[in-house]
Parts: sequence; structure tokens; C-alpha cells
Amino acid sequence: MSTPIRFDSADFPENDAEEIWREGLDAIFEIQRRKDPPVPFRAKMESWPLGSMLLMSHVVRGDVEFQRTRRRIATSGVDHYLVHCLLDGTLMSTFGRDIQQVSLGSVVMRDLAVENVGFTRDAPMLTLTIPRQAIDRRTGGALRMHGLSWEAADPIGLLIASHMRSLMSVADSMDDEQARVAGEATLDFVAASVLRRAERWEQSGDPRLTPLIRAQALSFVEGNLADMSLGPARLREILKVSRTALYELFEPMGGVAEYVRTRRLDEAMRRLESPLHARDLIGAIACAVGFMSESTFNRAFKERFGCTPTEARRRCTTGALIGAASPVDDGSRSRDARGVGVRTAATIRSLGG
Repeated sequence: MSTPIRFDSADFPENDAEEIWREGLDAIFEIQRRKDPPVPFRAKMESWPLGSMLLMSHVVRGDVEFQRTRRRIATSGVDHYLVHCLLDGTLMSTFGRDIQQVSLGSVVMRDLAVENVGFTRDAPMLTLTIPRQAIDRRTGGALRMHGLSWEAADPIGLLIASHMRSLMSVADSMDDEQARVAGEATLDFVAASVLRRAERWEQSGDPRLTPLIRAQALSFVEGNLADMSLGPARLREILKVSRTALYELFEPMGGVAEYVRTRRLDEAMRRLESPLHARDLIGAIACAVGFMSESTFNRAFKERFGCTPTEARRRCTTGALIGAASPVDDGSRSRDARGVGVRTAATIRSLGG
């Protein structure tokens, strides 16, 4: 049988329950709750692996902000889409200058590469977590999907919402192979629905702009961040594409230079927060991600993350010390039960396209 991961805050003391719940969502969001909430913390979370994606049922009592910040995007190791179906309560999202109020029964998509803040109040929902590659392979990629929505009265929206409810109703009874088949069929359905609604970033007749070429380009960038010569000329040489084709390939990401700069800064943040690089000098990290000057690196880093590299490392170190000073087991925790949050986060990070 496919093994679900279940969490119910009623099974734990309140402080422990909230910590475990936060651990489960840490792969995606920074979470803000009122310091003195008017109601006790209550939350439930269930998730079922469906091949390359994850189906989750989730509800938390009261008002909560779920923030997808630049810092979280850089350090979470997650590049997925979320497909939410709102069952009750309130769900609102802000991204850039846009504010989206989600109506009951509707379906909405979130791109986890986009900074946004979600606000919920007593909002049970179903969510599909889908790796970017899984959608791109079916749609050709380069689609504007963040904020895409289907109202409850829309026949396609009704079908997607009904399908998500049906998946949850049978998820416990499926074996691994059935779950994989159900997941692949769901991905095909979602991709087909997206193709009818989403705007494509690029409009080009160049047949070389395929998902394969795009994947090769991004993979080359990831593997060569330290190369000072990494730029348009180098990528054109590697990919064998024209200047126009290369421009159109990276236009959704702000251009080649901007994309490379962003990925270098994100990798620097990851290293600053990683215990494996705790002894690396900041100048060494800057050089390792392709910056020739530490001062240039510091300015670019602060522009992207709102803090200096030194401040980012200090915050991480302080948090680690606080965590180390906390009791590991106060007698009220079961090691297996406490692992629910960690297992949920690990499952989200491990999804493959």
C-alpha cells in the first residue's frame, strides 16, 4: 500500500505540535502566526505520494501567513508548482502588485520560484505539489502559471477539484503502482488544462527552443557557476543556438546575465547556511560562485536578500545555537511521531520530475 504521512496537533502538547507542523512546511514556506493567537494551535496534515508528485490535505486554525521569500526560494531546494483546491475559509495571496482572493471550491496554481505571501484563515485545502520538470515535460515549458485559476463554476475547474477530492478518497487504498498511475494521469490532466489557459513567455518558431534545450541550458549554468566566463557567448557556444534564440530562451528569467547572477547569489546563500561551509571565508564563497570581487558580491547579495553575507551567516549560526540549546526530548515526545514534520519536508524536497 502507498504509505501516507499523517499529522494531527491533537496528538502533541501545543508547543511541540506547532514546531512539528512548521517542520513539515519548512521546505516551502516561512510561516508567521500571531504571537498571542485568540485560539489554541490546531492543525491537521496528511500527504500521499503519487509517483512524481504529492497530494496533501491541510488545515490550520486561525490566521496564518505563508511567505515564499527570496531567502526561502534560494535555500529550500524546492522547484515545484502547487495546485490548491480551497474547501472552506479564506485564502488570499499577494505577489508583486497583484492581490488574488481565492473563492471557495476554486483551483489556483502557485509557482514556488515566485516571491509571494499567502494568507489563510481556517482554510482546509487540498494541494498537489508538482515538480517543475513534470509540467514542463508535458507543456513545453516557459508558461506563466503563477496565479492561474479556475473558478468553481468553470467546468474544467470543477473537474480538477472533483478529481483532487476523488484522489484523496482512494489514496489510502492504492498500492504504489496504482498511486504512480494515478499520479501520471493527474499530471496529464493538469498539464492539458494549463495549456488551454496559461500564457507562454516566448513566441518563437525556432524548433531548437525545446524543453530539452532549456533543460540543457539550465543544467550547464548550475554546473558552471564558478566559471567567470559564464555568459551569453559561452552558452551560445555550448547550446549551438542563435543570439535571438538564446535571448528568447532566457527572457522569462530576465535574461542570461540576470539569471546567472541570481543563481550565483542563491548558491552563495545556500553555502552560508550550510554547516558544511561554516568555516569557508565569505571571500572564498564569493569566488566559488563566480564573483571576482568580494565587494561586488556583498553589494549584489544585499540587493537580493536585504542583508549582508555576514548577517545572513550570523542569523543562521544564532538559530543553530538556539536549536542546540533546546531539549531534545522532554518526555512528552515520541521520536517516531516527532519525525512526521521532517519526513513531510523530506518527501517534498525529494519529488522528481
